[in-house]
Amino acid sequence: MGYFPIFIDLNKFKALVIGGGEVATRKVLNLLEFDHKPKVIAPEFAPELEAIIAQFNLDCVRRKYQKGDLAGYNLIFVATDDKEVDTLIKKEADKIGAIVNFADKPELCDFIVPSFIKRGDLVISISTQGKVPFLSRYFREILEKKVPKGMKDYVEISAYFRSKLKELAVPKKLKDEIIEEFLSVKWIEIIEDDGIEYAKLLVNHLIDYYANKQR
Repeated sequence: MGYFPIFIDLNKFKALVIGGGEVATRKVLNLLEFDHKPKVIAPEFAPELEAIIAQFNLDCVRRKYQKGDLAGYNLIFVATDDKEVDTLIKKEADKIGAIVNFADKPELCDFIVPSFIKRGDLVISISTQGKVPFLSRYFREILEKKVPKGMKDYVEISAYFRSKLKELAVPKKLKDEIIEEFLSVKWIEIIEDDGIEYAKLLVNHLIDYYANKQR
């Protein structure tokens, strides 16, 4: 059986990263990108991770993992390169019901973390089911070049349009027509040239046009 793609609400989880090297640093950065501050445990921290811990005032413990460290945490990321420690962590996690991701050890993982592209609320995930991580990264790099930075604003204006459209009582066929018209507009260029507020004004005009058309 394979891994089922899913997004989780980090507000309902408490994350712990065990490890202080490059991989652990990447895990911490990924969590911070989604506004979640993990605790970090490791005997030593890479310079970049030291800087991140200081910048975001992260809780950290400067020693090896010890039994009981998982208490109070339910989302665990492990990057230790220590088989014995990994085994102990897995046993404790299973006992308390925490879910664990082990770097480069999919056979031990309860979940895997895909490569992803994030543009505001738009998140595109790429996975090879944990079998070929470098291939996931390769496809991510290809897609990153094709997904413009302005996509963050496109998602924002689309969410605004959707909220206005929900207020408009029209048949589904007409609603689909309005959505098609919205999608035909080059919103990213409009926002880059004139700003998001002007784009919202155009959305209002579009909705008003169809509202008046119904009368």
